[in-house]
Amino acid sequence: MATIPSVHQRLLLAFFTFLIVLVASSASDIIVIRRPSWIVVDDLLMALFPALLVYRYERERSLFLEEKLRVIRDMNAFVRNELQVLYASVEHPKEQSMQTIERSVERIDWALRELLPGRSLLDAPSAKGTGGIFEVKK
Repeated sequence: MATIPSVHQRLLLAFFTFLIVLVASSASDIIVIRRPSWIVVDDLLMALFPALLVYRYERERSLFLEEKLRVIRDMNAFVRNELQVLYASVEHPKEQSMQTIERSVERIDWALRELLPGRSLLDAPSAKGTGGIFEVKK
């Protein structure tokens, strides 16, 4: 799994972008030979814009990845807890065990529906009335 870049890494990337654009615009100015007194100012302005753009992009991407990783951690913990309930329900009498399994499946379905995008497990065609893995037979 890729790591989330730190603030230092994002600033470094923005700085290198700044340098590359600065060198490229300086080379173009030398070739074109515009007003010699404005070349440095023009180069700095040309390099500043992409550097800010890259920094902003990297910051937004890092925030997005942090949120996705948080949701995955939360879902992992929640599903593991519900699976422990399911394993423990094997030792209960038949009727109580079925109720426990139904409640656990409903809670897992709720978590998947509320925390993760996409369709619910209980809404899927294979899980409703067709003998899907989440159908509890009474």
